[in-house]
Amino acid sequence: MLDKRTSALLNKINELCSEGSFKVVEEEELLSCFPPKAETDKEGLRQILSYLREHKYIDIQYADEGMYCLCPLPEGRMYFENARQVKSDSFRRRRDIVLMTALGAFVGAFVGSVAVWLLITYLF
Repeated sequence: MLDKRTSALLNKINELCSEGSFKVVEEEELLSCFPPKAETDKEGLRQILSYLREHKYIDIQYADEGMYCLCPLPEGRMYFENARQVKSDSFRRRRDIVLMTALGAFVGAFVGSVAVWLLITYLF
């Protein structure tokens, strides 16, 4: 699982290279993808790019004086699809739990009220 900064950068690279080919990107454009609380400097950007390259999320054709030629690899594109799938599965499980709990509560209340009605009817 990637941290917030690495995930934000990978998302930006996926957006920029949506055709799937290499794209030349300026360093400032990559730095702009980080949220205000997770801002990083040029050295941090290089480290994150190196991490993504080592773990086969992206390919870097060249990096020179604030210019990068980048391309997301299949693993990098699949990361966000898998993350969306996990969120969808989690939502589906929670929905099922809530529905089954509500159904169980309704059935329990109905059986309880029928039992009380039967007791009152036959005892009095």
